[in-house]
Amino acid sequence: MARIETLAFTTQSADRLICSVLCGEPEGWPWGGDSVECSRFIERLEYHGVAPLVDQALAGSYALESWPSAIVAHCHGSVRAQAIYEMASRVELSRVLDAFAQSGIKALLLKGTPLAYTHYNNAALRPRGDTDLLVPRGAKEEVEAILERLGYTRFPGVTGDYITYQSLWIRTDALGVAHDLDLHWRVNNSQVLAKLFDYEELETRAMELPALGARAYGLAPVDALLFACMHRSGHRNAPYYIDNVPYPATDRLIWLYDIHLLVSRMSEDELLEFVALAASKRMKAICRDGLVRSMECFRTVVSDPVLRALVPSGAVEPSARYCNEGRVLQMVDDFFALETLRARASWLREQAFPPAEYMRGKYEGAAWSWLPWLYARRAAHGLWRLAVPSPHSD
Repeated sequence: MARIETLAFTTQSADRLICSVLCGEPEGWPWGGDSVECSRFIERLEYHGVAPLVDQALAGSYALESWPSAIVAHCHGSVRAQAIYEMASRVELSRVLDAFAQSGIKALLLKGTPLAYTHYNNAALRPRGDTDLLVPRGAKEEVEAILERLGYTRFPGVTGDYITYQSLWIRTDALGVAHDLDLHWRVNNSQVLAKLFDYEELETRAMELPALGARAYGLAPVDALLFACMHRSGHRNAPYYIDNVPYPATDRLIWLYDIHLLVSRMSEDELLEFVALAASKRMKAICRDGLVRSMECFRTVVSDPVLRALVPSGAVEPSARYCNEGRVLQMVDDFFALETLRARASWLREQAFPPAEYMRGKYEGAAWSWLPWLYARRAAHGLWRLAVPSPHSD
């Protein structure tokens, strides 16, 4: 990562400084002590989810002396808060997974939670907003009943057979710690991306996670790397929310750092296995893009044979086309990815007319509103979002 040579603060220069620090080359603070610039930098740290990693990287560095105390304190606080959360979360997650196992259900942990315990030096270095769990599609209702018995409440959200394949479950324990479980019965809400993996395939290669209990399982490294690349690319047109503020999230650094750590722990044979799997799923383009961006940000070491093998040949892969399309074309692709006319009709109905409970909870003060008016309001807002692209940061 090139050394910052300008005092002008932009999101790009802030991100370059973060990458430099995480590459083990911490630099002196280049912008002075202006509170506005400190606040904007902290905002970038929170967006990228890397404040604990920056805290670790700066520890003992000569560069730390020039950094504003507000930023140093924020990074220290992020580590402490995450460490407290980890202690409570580990106990709670073990309780949930044990309850699933008693009913013969093997849940697979996805995304940040398993990586925090397998690839980070300390789980508190990998912040995350929730814990993602994948369960067999046929076990969905039983799993939801178990969560209710354990004191979880389903967060009001859109429901249906085709419009969503996940639900958020929330519980606050006796210590006041909030536990959010993102329950998946398919790997993605997109009809195109959901076909790339299924539970049965991932379960056959799943690995034990003893740090999270005897019933905890995560994806094999090759699957985890493909999943990380897919998840990152899937956010190209799906913003990441922090305090209800949307951010364009494709290059969120914590996701790229996950890729960096996964690649760095894999042998050349494992990486070639990753290439073969990416080819079989027609995911070479989005996987190569993830690895290249990781190389640019964190100097991830990837051999030329692996990079060459990930160059797509022939027609554009469906996964890459989908992730690079606008929302309208994505919806068209999702529609035609469904295999029957009945499924397509149900998908259209669910898109246009979500359940009344969801509609009344979505809009403030709408508990007694006329339902057709709420549907018209939702349709107008959806058309506006499709017509007007979200603003990007500078």
